[in-house]
Amino acid sequence: MGENAMYRLATGNIMARVGRSVEASRKELHVADWLGDHRFPAARLAEVPQPVADRDVAVTFWEFIESCEPPARSAELGAVLRDLHSLPAPRFSLPDFQPMPKVDDRLAKVGPSLPSRELEFLAHRKQDLEEQFQSLDFELEVGPIHGDAHRSNLLRDCTTGQVRLIDFEDFCVGPREWDLCVEAVGYWALNWISDADYESYVEACGFDALSWPGFKVVRAIRELNMTTWLAQMLGQSSEVDAEVMRRIRDLRNEDVPRDWRPF
Repeated sequence: MGENAMYRLATGNIMARVGRSVEASRKELHVADWLGDHRFPAARLAEVPQPVADRDVAVTFWEFIESCEPPARSAELGAVLRDLHSLPAPRFSLPDFQPMPKVDDRLAKVGPSLPSRELEFLAHRKQDLEEQFQSLDFELEVGPIHGDAHRSNLLRDCTTGQVRLIDFEDFCVGPREWDLCVEAVGYWALNWISDADYESYVEACGFDALSWPGFKVVRAIRELNMTTWLAQMLGQSSEVDAEVMRRIRDLRNEDVPRDWRPF
C-alpha cells in the first residue's frame, strides 16, 4: 500500500479504494461528479452509499475499468491535461495547491525504517525546496489541476479504446505548470520517455515545461515526493528497500543521472 489499496469486489463490477485520508476521499467523490457532469473521460463512481469511513481510513467505490493494451501514450496524456485545464471551474471548493503536502506525515510514519541521517536530510531538503518554490514565477493560469498527472493515472478502457483519468485525491487549485511538468520529469530527469514521445506530448498539451525557468525546482520537488511515497513501503521487499536508498543517495547530487525504477 502506497497512498491507497485497491480491491476488486467479488460481486458486482466494482473496485473498492481504501485511502489514507477521509477528507481526500470525500473530495474524490466531488471531483468524480464534476468530471461526470462534463462527460470527461474519467473513472466513475459506483452507485452505492459512500464513502465508508472509520477513523482515518475511508473506502470509496468505483465502476471497475476493464483496461487493456496499449498503455496510455504521452500524446494522450498531453491531450487529457489540455482538456482538463480547459474545463469550467467546479461549484465546490478545492484546496489550494501545496507542493509537498504529504512529505512530513510520510517521514513521521517511516521514522524507524530509515537512519536518522537520512530522515534529517529529507526534512531539510523539503524545507529548502519550499523556500525555492515560493520564489517561482508562473506563466500559465491558476485553476483546477490533477496534482499527480502521470501516464499510470490513465487507463485504456477496453470497451471504447479511450483512455480514462483516474486517482483524484490530489486534485486542487494551483499552477497548471505543476501538472505539465510531470511528463517532463519522466523524460528529462528519469529517461523513462523517448524523444519522440515527449515531442508528441508537448504538441498535444501546448506547453514545454523544459523551457520554463521553474522546471528545475519542480523537478526536485517531484523527485522528493516520489522518494517519500516509495519510502512508505519500506520493508515490503528488498527491491523497494534498495530503490528507496538509491533515490535518497541521488537526491544528494542533482547532477547524478537518475537510474530509478518505476513502481
